[in-house]
Amino acid sequence: MKRLYLIVDIVIGILIIALIIITVTQRSKTGYYYQDAQKAYEKAENAAASWDINDPKKLSKLSELYRKVFEKYPDSRWADIAIYRLASKIEPSEEEAMILYRKLIRDYPDSEYVVQSIYSIGMGHYDKGDYITAIVEFGKIISDYPDSPLAEKAFFNTAMSKYSLAKWDEASLDFQEFEKRYPRSELVDNSQTYRGIVDINKKDYETGIKTLEEVIQKYPGSDSADKAQFNIAASYFDQNKYDEAVAAFDKLIDSYPSSEFLEESKIMLSSCYEKQNKDQKAVTNLRKFLDQYPNSTYASKAEEFLAEIYTLKLKNTKNAIDTYQKIADNTQYDYDTRKNAQYQVGQLYESQRNYTQAIETYKKLVADFANQMSKPNQPADKIDKAYIINLQNMQQKIPGQPATETPGAGQEK
Repeated sequence: MKRLYLIVDIVIGILIIALIIITVTQRSKTGYYYQDAQKAYEKAENAAASWDINDPKKLSKLSELYRKVFEKYPDSRWADIAIYRLASKIEPSEEEAMILYRKLIRDYPDSEYVVQSIYSIGMGHYDKGDYITAIVEFGKIISDYPDSPLAEKAFFNTAMSKYSLAKWDEASLDFQEFEKRYPRSELVDNSQTYRGIVDINKKDYETGIKTLEEVIQKYPGSDSADKAQFNIAASYFDQNKYDEAVAAFDKLIDSYPSSEFLEESKIMLSSCYEKQNKDQKAVTNLRKFLDQYPNSTYASKAEEFLAEIYTLKLKNTKNAIDTYQKIADNTQYDYDTRKNAQYQVGQLYESQRNYTQAIETYKKLVADFANQMSKPNQPADKIDKAYIINLQNMQQKIPGQPATETPGAGQEK
């Protein structure tokens, strides 16, 4: 019997020792697990701080480092932040970023990065122009996380989404509600500005202008002030109130010399002059603009407008041809603008029955602008060798016009 007790005691002792060994081993493994997770995360963060993530190869390597954290150590405290940090390195509109944000929301619902992830998904859809889905995502924050600092931005961007969808009444109501809920928000001036623009889009010019004037008065140094001033001027132009429009555009030019609307305002000012039949003043203003801003994104539009005034208003065909040809030869301008300008040169020569020059111009059009324009059925795309041959036949019937070589003549077949 004593022997039996002795055996039992030995077995119990062995079990206790084994349990102690297992416990110690498990604790050791657990300790190493979190230590390794932390080291992996720190390695990814150090790489992110020192690498140029605009390099696709380095971004791919950085992705591997972050993925190691949340794929190998999913139960560590660094897993959710690793997902978020990787996603934030990618444009929100890219599908990879959205997949990562959704993974964080699904796998780590208690993470402090959940709200930011929902917001980023919303902004990703917003940036892609998918405003309906963006509204849904922003709505989750407004309803489920009303006390989050991002609820304010989500509400504003909901209104902006409806504005972008041209849902004017809904957008206006949302902007008004935003201003009531967040009266101290830094976005209030933006909200009020867009509310005024909504009224103008609804053709309620009086209300819209009044709202925008309040923006300028209340927030004179804000980024919204010049936008408000530009839209006031544009609303006068839309109403054919050109004197008021000129005064409003002049005010923007004088008051906001660094405005993003400065160049467009100067072009619009020329449009006002043209509408007032002050054509020479419009020409002078456009030439001045082109001298000041030769690389402006509005330069091609300014030159096209200048050529149109020469053609239609001043009947100065020579200057019109010179201007259109200058546009056609400018490789900095977009293809459609250049091709159309080359076509207009041919049309002007043809209108003068100067078929020799018209034929040479159309030959250059066919040779240098062989591709179709972005919009279908453009007149410039209808000029082909058959059209040129027809002109040559007409040319032969007019005395004094030198003959031109038929396209393809003299070439070996």
